[in-house]
Amino acid sequence: MTEPAPHELQLTAERMRQLGHQVVDLVVDHLTGQRYRPVHRRVEPEEVDHLLTETVPEDPSDPGGLVDFLAAEVLPRSLRLGHPGCFAFIPSANNFLGVLGDLLASGFNVSPGAWFVGAGPAAIEQVTARWLAELLGLPAGSGGVFTPGGTVANLTAVAAARHDRLGDDATDAVLYCSDQTHPAVLRACHVLGLGDSVRLLRGADHRLDPARVRREVESDRRAGRRPFLVLANAGTTNTGSVDPLPELARLCHEHGLWLHVDGAHGAAAAMTTRGRAALAGLAQADSVVVDPHKWLFQPYEIGCLLVRDPATLRRAFALGRFRARAGYLDLTRPSPDEVNLSDHGVQLTTSARALKLWLSFKGFGVTAFRAAIDHGLDLAEHAAALVEHSDELDLLAGPSLGIVCFRHRPRSAADGPDLDARQHHIAEAVNGGGRFLIATTTVHGRRALRLCTINPRTTAADVDRLVTDVLAAGRALG
Repeated sequence: MTEPAPHELQLTAERMRQLGHQVVDLVVDHLTGQRYRPVHRRVEPEEVDHLLTETVPEDPSDPGGLVDFLAAEVLPRSLRLGHPGCFAFIPSANNFLGVLGDLLASGFNVSPGAWFVGAGPAAIEQVTARWLAELLGLPAGSGGVFTPGGTVANLTAVAAARHDRLGDDATDAVLYCSDQTHPAVLRACHVLGLGDSVRLLRGADHRLDPARVRREVESDRRAGRRPFLVLANAGTTNTGSVDPLPELARLCHEHGLWLHVDGAHGAAAAMTTRGRAALAGLAQADSVVVDPHKWLFQPYEIGCLLVRDPATLRRAFALGRFRARAGYLDLTRPSPDEVNLSDHGVQLTTSARALKLWLSFKGFGVTAFRAAIDHGLDLAEHAAALVEHSDELDLLAGPSLGIVCFRHRPRSAADGPDLDARQHHIAEAVNGGGRFLIATTTVHGRRALRLCTINPRTTAADVDRLVTDVLAAGRALG
């Protein structure tokens, strides 16, 4: 076969296949070997100086050698989020079918934004969003749009709610949320010019108090302001807490407010019987955010905004609203039976994110995903039971939607800075061992150790060993 000219930016078919095998082998080794490698190690800045100081590569290099370089010098200098010992943050244990979905999406370079451009991927995106809505218990007719993650999904929801309830004039707008709301959601409000419109309310047990929200709404209305939105949580990332969704739904219905639920972490649990009970009222929301790259085990990036009435998205974001003088886009104008997903969200051109979730759901079956979610709930309950049966550990929050918060407390220790500092030192000691990674957080003003147990490859024995390491680290402090 004739070698492609340099300007074609192409390789021979044989060389592409060789490189593909090389990369797939690396991915498979990574996915199957994480348990046998450290979950994390701190990277000092000088370790990556050779990456930061590289000059512009004018001349070609061997691609196989470059893949080897990435495998040796770049990729290992990352947290192994899918490691069975990773209990910090919200672990992202992706799966190989999801990886293949991403490969197909990028390899074919398809985009579902316009029906004319990507009708097949657009159909996959619509049906996968419908599946998600059905699995989470949302009413028939619900649909949605896929996003890079929860940040853009929440921004899209707030923008749609603002347009639906206030039109194009957001003067004196007010929205209400818990002080446990994720910073990304608050940043989305800031980006939309609603930062000063937020009523950040403290509630008992990290949950919004509907009575408090009602008083605030009525007070703001009397003052001539325009309440339009309640932002509720379905599994906060800090403690896994769930706001009282049925009561908030009734309040929103009475006052004509939009109820949005940020379930980026926790909403996926509604696929199971236990999770559906914990998330009672979710189906009454006007919109729900879920991040499949969290508890649905997809590679980054994939978030999803689901809405009861997909027409609200089209009214807020349809390209025709913005009077764009871009006649060349007339070619992509949909017929009445076609859907341009770019009319349903912020992005115009998007990757075909839903392919990986579709392929995972179809390849493994949704029953396997339900079992994986239940497994994460089981592990959280197991961890909480270990804590409650120990004389040296105090349970501070959970288990709730796969999250448990506790701390080490010697019998003679009193609350205060010393006990808070102890948790920090324990986390450092445990994390320094390389087998586990845990986080610290604050619960009711007290420093705590925080676990998230949603990795489907983590076992009860892993949790046992982690708690043993925590106890050993605490005792070593004296």
